[in-house]
Amino acid sequence: MAPAADQVHATLRRSWQCSPGPCIPLGDDAWRVGIDDGQFDATRLDGDQFVVKWAPVARRRGFEAGLCAAEHVDASGVCAGRPVRAADGALTTRAGDGVLALLCLVPGRPLRADDPLDQSWWGGALGAVHRSLRRFVHPDLARFQAATAPAAAPHLATEPWLGPAVADTAAVVRRIMITDQLTYGVRHGSPAAARFRLDSATGRVGLVGWAGSGTGPLLYDLAHAVLCAGGTGTDALVEAYVRAGPVPADECAAILPPMLALRAATHAVTVAAKIHAGVGTPRDHAELTRLATLLL
Repeated sequence: MAPAADQVHATLRRSWQCSPGPCIPLGDDAWRVGIDDGQFDATRLDGDQFVVKWAPVARRRGFEAGLCAAEHVDASGVCAGRPVRAADGALTTRAGDGVLALLCLVPGRPLRADDPLDQSWWGGALGAVHRSLRRFVHPDLARFQAATAPAAAPHLATEPWLGPAVADTAAVVRRIMITDQLTYGVRHGSPAAARFRLDSATGRVGLVGWAGSGTGPLLYDLAHAVLCAGGTGTDALVEAYVRAGPVPADECAAILPPMLALRAATHAVTVAAKIHAGVGTPRDHAELTRLATLLL
């Protein structure tokens, strides 16, 4: 369980040796905090604003690998919410049964998934991030696996098409990974529109939320973005990605469709699990119907 705001405040004072302001919750495991000491990033206009992020201790290694990726991207010139290291040089410090990281705030508004212009910003920024990470390696980044859900999982019976769709799309991608030459690299893992920040003052687009980053085919990241943008009618996003990123256009044209199908199937499994558990909403039912149109 994430710590309370007062524990976060005390940890910042102790481990980062700073004088933080109030910790304002940004969900269950993140807080926004002002630190006006000027000791961390006085070069930015908003250099006194930071985000504190918490992760369970069991995920510490992967969490820190994502922080290192963000640090690398930020150094390349793309804002990524780089971590501010603690006084002892550590990326994270213990807080209860988890760890805390202090991150620079990435200024700007979230991108809108249904806006064609924002989709261009979205694709271009994702491509630039992938290119900046071409030489980055870390032993604790999770490896991509085109795995299927257990055949006996009860939520796969939510819809008759779901189980076969998961098995078939995963088999296709596994075969492609063996027979085709794909562009591999470090993936963000969850490049939805809400993870990007457009700073209207500078025109720069940043990318936050690196906890789920890993390695694998870069087009699976693009497939995630395309699915979040609706799954169809996303030419602006894809074209901007190809212009900025390291994946050739012919690979994108051939491999993006099966990657999108796999991403849709795995997302459908997640939605079906919520519905089966009795916590699904009308929006989840509508989402499962939308995903079916992409897979059938």
